[in-house]
Amino acid sequence: MAGPVERKADRVAADLMRRIVAGELRAGSLLPKESELAEAFGVNRSVVREAVKQLEVHRLVRPIKRRGTEVLDPLRSPSPDVVRAMLFAEPGVIDQSALSDLLEIRTRLDVEMTGLAAERRTEVDLAVMDACLVELAGALGQPERYAGIMERLTLAIAEATHNRIYQMLVHWHEHVRLDLPQLQMVIRMANEPHLQGVRAMVDLIREGRAEAARELVASVHAWATPRMLAAAALSSGAALPDLTEGAEP
Repeated sequence: MAGPVERKADRVAADLMRRIVAGELRAGSLLPKESELAEAFGVNRSVVREAVKQLEVHRLVRPIKRRGTEVLDPLRSPSPDVVRAMLFAEPGVIDQSALSDLLEIRTRLDVEMTGLAAERRTEVDLAVMDACLVELAGALGQPERYAGIMERLTLAIAEATHNRIYQMLVHWHEHVRLDLPQLQMVIRMANEPHLQGVRAMVDLIREGRAEAARELVASVHAWATPRMLAAAALSSGAALPDLTEGAEP
C-alpha cells in the first residue's frame, strides 16, 4: 500500500504529466525549480523529487547537469499512462481527437491480430477461446462480468497469433482503457446478438479463414467507432459526432 508521500507524489506527477501532454509545459523547456513546484503544490521537496522520478520513468523529463530538468516530447514516450493523460486533458473530459486516434490504431491492431490468429491458432488456443464463449453465455445480462470475459477472449486471440508483441500491445491497450469502461459498455452489450457475433468471429478463426475474419472485425469496428465517439461526447458534454457512418454488424 502506498504511503502519504507516494500518494502525494502520484498526484503531483499526474498533474505535471497532464500539463506536459497538453503542451502547457513545452518540450525543450525546463520544469520549474524543485522549490517552486513544492510551493505550488503545497508539498515538501521529497514529494516533488519522487514525482519527477515518475516522470523520468515515463520518459517525459530528463535531468541535465547544471541546467535543471528538461521536458521531453510526450509523443516519444512509450508509456500507456501518457496516452491516458492525452485522453483526459481535463479531468472528466475525454479528448475526442485523442480517442479517435486511439480507436483508429486499435481497429488496425484488431483486424490484423484476428487474421494472424486464424492463420496460426492451435487446438490449445481454440480450447481457451471456446471456454471464454461458454463463460460469455453464462454472463448474458451482466455487463461488467461480460466485459471482463471479453477482455480475456481478446487476449486469447492475441496469444493465438504466437506473436509476443501483439500480446504486449493488447495488455498495453487494456491499461489505457482503464478510464473508459463506460464506452466499452456501449459496444460490448451483454446480449445474445453480441454473443452470436463473437461466436462467428471465433468460428472464422477455427476454420482458418483469415481474410473473412479480418473483414468481420473491420466491419464491427466501422460500426463501433462512431458510437464510442458519441458516447464520449455525451459523457463530456461535447457536440455529438455523425453516427451515419458504419453499418450494423
